[in-house]
Amino acid sequence: MSKLINRVPRKKVAIVGSGCAGIAALWALNRSPHDVYIFEAADRLGGHTNTAEFVHGKYKTAVDTGFIVMNTATYPNFINFLKHVNVPTKETEMTFGVSRDYGLFEWSGTNLRTVFCQLGNLFSPRMWRMVFDIIRFNQFALDLLITDDGDVSETAKGTIGEYLEKNGYSDAFRDDYLIPMTAAVWSTSPDKCSLEFPALTLIRFLWNHHLLSTVAARPPWLTIPLGSQAYIKAVMKGFPSNHVFLNTPVISLTNEEDGKVRLNLHDGSSRVFDHVILATHGDQAYSIIQASANETEKEIMSTFKCSENTAVLHSDLSLMPRSELAWSSWNYMTKSSPLTGKGNIDQVSLTYNMNILQHIPRDVFGDVLVTLNPLHDPDPKTVQGRYSYEHPLYTPAAVQAQERLHEIQNKRGISYAGAWTKYGFHEDGFSSGLRVAKEHLGAKLPFEFVDSTFSRGKKPELLLADRALRVWISLVQLLFIGVLERIFGQTKGSRAGGSKVTGVKVNGQHRKDEVQAPISARSLPSGSTANTMAHDDSIQHPIHGHTANMNSISSLLTRRIARSQAPCLLCRRSVPKQFQPKTQPQQWRTPGARLPFSQTATRRAQPQRSSHSSTNPPSMERMQEYYNHRNKTVMFYTISIILGTVAFSYGSVPMYKMICQTTGYGGQPVRAHGGGFSSDDDKDLASRLEPVKDAKRIRVTFNSSVSDMLPWKFVPQQREVRVLPGETALAFYTATNKSDQDIIGVATYSVTPAQVAPYFSKIQCFCFEEQRLNAGETVDMPVFFYLDPDLLNDLNMKGVETVTLSYTFFKAKYDDNGNFKNIPGAP
Repeated sequence: MSKLINRVPRKKVAIVGSGCAGIAALWALNRSPHDVYIFEAADRLGGHTNTAEFVHGKYKTAVDTGFIVMNTATYPNFINFLKHVNVPTKETEMTFGVSRDYGLFEWSGTNLRTVFCQLGNLFSPRMWRMVFDIIRFNQFALDLLITDDGDVSETAKGTIGEYLEKNGYSDAFRDDYLIPMTAAVWSTSPDKCSLEFPALTLIRFLWNHHLLSTVAARPPWLTIPLGSQAYIKAVMKGFPSNHVFLNTPVISLTNEEDGKVRLNLHDGSSRVFDHVILATHGDQAYSIIQASANETEKEIMSTFKCSENTAVLHSDLSLMPRSELAWSSWNYMTKSSPLTGKGNIDQVSLTYNMNILQHIPRDVFGDVLVTLNPLHDPDPKTVQGRYSYEHPLYTPAAVQAQERLHEIQNKRGISYAGAWTKYGFHEDGFSSGLRVAKEHLGAKLPFEFVDSTFSRGKKPELLLADRALRVWISLVQLLFIGVLERIFGQTKGSRAGGSKVTGVKVNGQHRKDEVQAPISARSLPSGSTANTMAHDDSIQHPIHGHTANMNSISSLLTRRIARSQAPCLLCRRSVPKQFQPKTQPQQWRTPGARLPFSQTATRRAQPQRSSHSSTNPPSMERMQEYYNHRNKTVMFYTISIILGTVAFSYGSVPMYKMICQTTGYGGQPVRAHGGGFSSDDDKDLASRLEPVKDAKRIRVTFNSSVSDMLPWKFVPQQREVRVLPGETALAFYTATNKSDQDIIGVATYSVTPAQVAPYFSKIQCFCFEEQRLNAGETVDMPVFFYLDPDLLNDLNMKGVETVTLSYTFFKAKYDDNGNFKNIPGAP
């Protein structure tokens, strides 16, 4: 013990702030010789770790209103900590949905049915473009990580807004998917962070959290069934109460001549410590050190800001999507401004469905909801609590400052900890507290500390399925999306003639409409339509009632005056003939010919053209040039359609495989249903794994084969097993590389008879994953599966007593170094 004390001198340590970072530092320092004190400005410990009581009749339950969920992939230190303090966790479901204008536009990412929960979206090009761009972004955004060599800072790679503009992503993808998701994840208003977020930082976060996975499985999400306050109680158990100071804000700090740190408290008193850990928000930490900070500290810490958000615990369903199909774990609620046509970009409104997230039974407690910044006040009768939280505000300057934090850490006896030092999540805050306790004060942890910044490695590795999907996406983007945009003139960015884009609301949905530069109000008569409409919130299309907001009125007037005969651009073909403009065909005339009166009046109302163009017919060269251009355009579209058809033919193969794996069509086994709370159509995994003991056992046989191009021996270790519906079984295959070279192989699989496939669920297997075997190496490959009990209710399964699971190994199209290589004869 004396050696330990000599190596880690005993210090008097103050922790300012009792959020996840402060609690982590306190827990780690409990195992050190230091004398630790904790100061908290509020009347409770925990910060965002705040569990409230929800009462419904005679029943009560614990509900988290701040920190709610975690996942197994990116919360390694926090999950290890929970295991050591014996706080249990439980799997939950993480889904995301968007509801705009109280149900006018809704979708949810739970499954394909909920994506198109509004049937009208099935016929919406905007919706399909968003879905396509989601798949495209999930694949090609990884290129930023693959090509990142770390030679420049992440902010130098550009913002996510610049990335979207450069790569031609649609407004639908930006406004109805990426901005809602990033704003919801960081609990920050979209106008403050979303598009200015450094692209590389955002994409690395999404990849670490498996949010860029289109075909791969995602890690399970967990919640604390007893409420997150359970871990606060576990840490504080046995900690001396006279070392805890609640309702004690720290105003400032200064350094003594001997290097110690003096904390100045709100009541005018002060205390001196050997070391201080500022485990507050970044802006609060800067406020504390500002009076004594040096230039480097001011330059770094002044960039960190927070946004204040209000969480309401209630049961008012008006703050949920209108369609129950769109109900998700996280429900992003937004509304369109009546003036700008844009969403509520000044705030983020998010409703957490706690019935799903914390497995709170709806039939016992009713609807249990937590809404962050509600669009409107919920019914007071349903409200059971209001709580204020601050969340880090991420800007390019803040991310740059994070990269420089090491310059001021552990200087002047001060350490900085908090979620704001990284991505802003519970794991980030908790890990930062552990890190400063470990690195600055010599604390010992009972587990290995893991830096979750690169939890999945620094660079993604593309699998065969990823490469096939990329080819399909590229062909669709090049041959279909590009052609359609050229045909309809729907290109992004500014257009010729100085036109600008303004929002127009059509049938409850917003679109971008190109208009000319607005006309000044002075150029119109005082009694004109413009002055009349200037006092209205909106105007309507005279035929179809399209509503245009105030920002588009001037542009509509411009088009009416400049092209008084122009019909609605959106619905030109659907306008009845009696309302269509009566345009006169262009007539060539000789000099001196007299125009009809109607044409003369029109000519006078239009800007004067050059005399040459108005009196002489075009030359033969110009006419020939015009028809050559038309012929080239027709040829281009014809070739594009032909190539597009070929592209769809090739792209349909991987898409068909994905559909088969999801539905079981064509003999492809489906992936096991995920755990956690789910809809009525999807039972919990645990309920499916209950053997039906009164059912007849089904014989499962195993088959194997190897491509002629692959010099492997691949055989099942057992020929058959007999299982009950709902009973899990584990089988093994053995693969041996008989060649003198390292080889990568990929396995495909199928089930016969085909009608069994929807009920043959694999929990774990080696299919569709690249398996590298060294020369002469032998490996065992497990298959963990079960037969869904629902097969007993399927008449097509009557009489099926034997099921065969077949695997076939093929040689991957890569060389020994993992580089792409087209191997003749490979599939």
